[in-house]
Amino acid sequence: MKFKEYLIETITDNQMELLIPSRDYTEEEVVYMRGYQQALQDMLDDFTDEINAVSHDKYAFSLN
Repeated sequence: MKFKEYLIETITDNQMELLIPSRDYTEEEVVYMRGYQQALQDMLDDFTDEINAVSHDKYAFSLN
């Protein structure tokens, strides 16, 4: 699950950069960073959903 850990770390780092910028960003850069943040969050949500689906299928019992 290193992928999920790295993804969460990247999301956190990006959030901090948006809240407390390390330099002055142009408006265009801020818009890009917000879009990047949303894309990362969507990726995390999709990854979590897929892991849950795989886990459910793996451990679901069938009487057939």
